[in-house]
Amino acid sequence: MTARRLDGSVTRRLRIGCSGWGYDDWLGVFYASGTPAGEYLERYARVFDVVEVDSSYYRMPTLEQTERWARATPPGFTFALKFPGEITHEAKLENVEGAVAAFLRVLEPLRRAGKLGPLLAQLPASFRAEKGRKALEAFLPLVPRDQPLAVELRHASWWTDETYKALEAAGAALAWSVNADAPTPPVATADFLYVRFIGDRELTRFDRIQRDGSKAMEEMRERIAEEGRRAGHVFLFANNHYMGFGPGTAARLAEVLGEPAIDLAPAARPKGQRGLGDF
Repeated sequence: MTARRLDGSVTRRLRIGCSGWGYDDWLGVFYASGTPAGEYLERYARVFDVVEVDSSYYRMPTLEQTERWARATPPGFTFALKFPGEITHEAKLENVEGAVAAFLRVLEPLRRAGKLGPLLAQLPASFRAEKGRKALEAFLPLVPRDQPLAVELRHASWWTDETYKALEAAGAALAWSVNADAPTPPVATADFLYVRFIGDRELTRFDRIQRDGSKAMEEMRERIAEEGRRAGHVFLFANNHYMGFGPGTAARLAEVLGEPAIDLAPAARPKGQRGLGDF
């Protein structure tokens, strides 16, 4: 495999986080009731050291936003960001040179702070290999080789050696996604893994665990141990839709994977209040 560089702040092999942090449904169950939205990220970062930025899909962030994110999080925190939907879903990767360059520019504050992790190109289920292969192959070189890149493909037409070889040649990871469209085959194409527990869109409230997704987590544990055993780093993200509550899902995932328990309580503590671990 041809490697893409991961930031030096990434030290632990398995990094578990959520897809986004700005959910009002988490008030009273993760964040303290009444917490202003401007404090969500700082509180989230008390518990997790990595996050997948979902909002960048809907709107490209500004330099001012990424500078605030860098300031609001501690050293070693990592942001993985989705490419804007205008690149992946509207243009379907065609003629996106300018948009990709603009996206990379606004991420510079995170890169300078040592907090920029993988970027995710999430493609729609309608993006099929027969029409999209040339666009994908033209897109891959637009991302510098020193920037980790993951590609999420959601149609079974992509599950071919041709796809895997193209990603591997570019040093890009095939994102392993547990979703309602086309669950990804366990093929490792880069020196890191990017794993997403997505689920479906049936759940609309995100304030509690509402279904048990442990079976797929256990299967993923085996995939990581087997197909992903050579990966230097593994990024795993829990979406609210998967079990109904992203932080609780992430905590359950850590348990299944045999990782240290994730204590959700610090996100609700008042500013300056110390936890038991500080004594």
